[in-house]
Formats: sequence, C-alpha cells, structure tokens
Amino acid sequence: MRILGITDHLGNVGGAEISTKTILEGLAAHQATESVTVVGMDTREASRLDFNGVNVIPVEPPPGADSLPDLPVDFAVQHRLARAARHYTSDVDVIHAHHRRSISALRHLDLNCPTVGTVRDFWPVCPISIYHVDCDQCSGCDDRLDDCLAYQGWDGLTEPMRRQYLLTKRAHNRRGFDPSHAVFIADHLRKRVAESITIPPSSVIYNPVSIAREPVQERPSQPTFVTASTLSKEKGVPTAIDAMERVHEQLPDARLLVFGDGPLKDALQEQADDLPPETIDLRGRVPPNELYDAMATATATVFPSEWDEPFGRVTVESLALGTPVVGSRVGGIAEIINDSETGLLFPPGDADALAECLLTLVTDSETWNRLSTAGIGRATDFSVDQIVSDHLELYHDLVDSENKVK
Repeated sequence: MRILGITDHLGNVGGAEISTKTILEGLAAHQATESVTVVGMDTREASRLDFNGVNVIPVEPPPGADSLPDLPVDFAVQHRLARAARHYTSDVDVIHAHHRRSISALRHLDLNCPTVGTVRDFWPVCPISIYHVDCDQCSGCDDRLDDCLAYQGWDGLTEPMRRQYLLTKRAHNRRGFDPSHAVFIADHLRKRVAESITIPPSSVIYNPVSIAREPVQERPSQPTFVTASTLSKEKGVPTAIDAMERVHEQLPDARLLVFGDGPLKDALQEQADDLPPETIDLRGRVPPNELYDAMATATATVFPSEWDEPFGRVTVESLALGTPVVGSRVGGIAEIINDSETGLLFPPGDADALAECLLTLVTDSETWNRLSTAGIGRATDFSVDQIVSDHLELYHDLVDSENKVK
C-alpha cells in the first residue's frame, strides 16, 4: 500500500497534529505498507514534528497567513497544498487528507485513486468549528446565527460583515467536503454532521492515543483529582471547583489540581480563593509528562465539559494510566466512557452529581479498582496498532472497490 497524506500543519500545533503524526508513523512502520509520504504546511511558529519513516514534503505558508482572516488563508493554503501534492499523486494507492484545508485541497487535484478525509470537529456544518452557542447545541446558521454573533461579541457595528463572512465560510467548507470517504473521529460527531448535510460514505476511526509508561493502579492516600483543559466556559472547570466545595465538607484533605490556561484563569482563581487553602491548585500549562505524572497518581481525572467534545483525548490518556475518569455526559466523553463500567458520567454542569462521583471513588475501593482495570482495557481500543489497522483495512476496501469499478 502506497499512501499520500496531506495535513494542514507539520508543526506541533495541537492534538490533531499529534494524531496525524502518530497515524502516519504507524502506517510507515507497518509491513503491509510500501511507502508513506506527507505533504503539509510548515508552520513557522510551531516546531516541526518528527515523522519517523515518512517522506515529508514541507510547504511554505502564504505571506501574511498569521494576520489575514481565516477564509482567504483557506484558499491560499489549499491551493499550495494541492500544488505540492500534485507531484506525488500518480504513484500512490490512496490519498488521505487529515484536516479541513487538506480536504478542500483534494478538489484541486485530478485523481485516479480513492481519497479519504478525516473530520476532527464540526467544521463541515459550522464556520467556527464548535457548533454550540453558550454551551448549547447549535442547530445551524439558518436559525442560530443571531445568537452566535451575540455570544461571540460580534453583534456591534461590524455585524453585517461578520454575518456575511461566516455564511460565506460555511458555504466554502461545505463545497470542500467531498472526499471519496470520510473518517470521523467519533460517532456522535458523524451523526451531528449528518443531521445537517449529506455526508460522503463514512467510517468512525478514533484518534490514536499512546503513552509510553505503565499504569500505576494505586489510589493515593490523599484524595487527589486532576482536570486538564483550556480554561474556558465550555470546558466546565467552574463546575469541578463547585463540586470540590461539597467534597471538602466530607474530605477536608481533598484537593483538585487544575492544569491549563485560558480566559477564565483569573475568575477560577477567585473561585478557588473562596475555598480553604490548597483545596484548588491552578498549575497552569505544563509539559505532557508532568501532566501524566499527576494523572497517574490521582484518585480520578475530571472532565467536566459542557459542550460536545469531538473526542476527548485526556479521557483516553487517563484510562491508559489506570486512573478512573469522571466525565460529563456529552459528546466524545460519553462515547468513550460506559457509565459505571469504564468510568463515571454525570450531567454537565451538575456539581452535586460530580461531587457524589468523586466521593464514591474515594470511599469505595472496590469500585475504584474495578474502574481502573476496566479503563486500561478500554484504552486498548485507541492503541496505535488498532487505529493503524483500522486505517489500512479501510484503504484496502476502498482500493478494492475502485479496482472493481475500473
């Protein structure tokens, strides 16, 4: 199997880029693969990832990409990616675009092989990719655009221009979403997108999650909980702090470690200051290994999001470390966690229900041990080997179907 990957970023921009790198490396190392090439934007502000075993073709970003609006950059990037990829399309069996702009680039190629496009968030139906308004599920620009503009603070003098810009971008995204086959990183994401538009033939293949360390599987003597995310409203961290106030009443030595940074940082610190000292510890943004150390030795990882997380990588990382997850019943979290079997779920925004879950994991050792073991087993569904095998199986099916048509 000869594979050409296209990616919006070769740099270490975030979880999507890490997932792309991991998949391509795994494919390159597989015995069924003859060659893997990746064409991608070489983002200057982020260090380039190491794609071991992969032939990397860097593409220079367009001038002014950091300062221009998203839509004109979309046009420029997709054309640059297509121009670079064109040199490699004649000698591959399948082309896999891993991000939004990369998928749009496929439209500018004259191809004789199947194409795959991975959808990692709500961009095919939402011009800002989040598909929620103040943590409420959105039903589309046709009836929620006024609410969206107001929530984002875009309802001032520039509202008419912003409105037209968003509608134009939405139309552009939809035109660009036309691979032979779409891969969604979660089933709830596929269903939400399919409710609004007609999607190509599709599959669900999760993101790969790999942590090079053994699980601890030992509850700490001091009740310790960890949450890690951007500190923004949709991530629900205020709910976790409210829950700790209730937990502290029964467990005075319990503490919550908060990792991450964002617009709610100061407000969260004020909220934390209302609780006894050391109950809440805002650690800020830290290297991944420091976060893994904290999660591996915690009583539980808390994922209190209030919007439909497309995937929820922290959930799987915690499971792999043997630390039970207490997550809100939304999006990818609820898809990864089977309540009371591989973790605990609670209604989003319900601090009382979250507190009860945390207290259960502290006071019921049998439940903690059972969830820890079951979580490790669940995490294997997201192993690199499994996800690479899923991709190769899809590629072979698509190539076989293409050959039958020919």
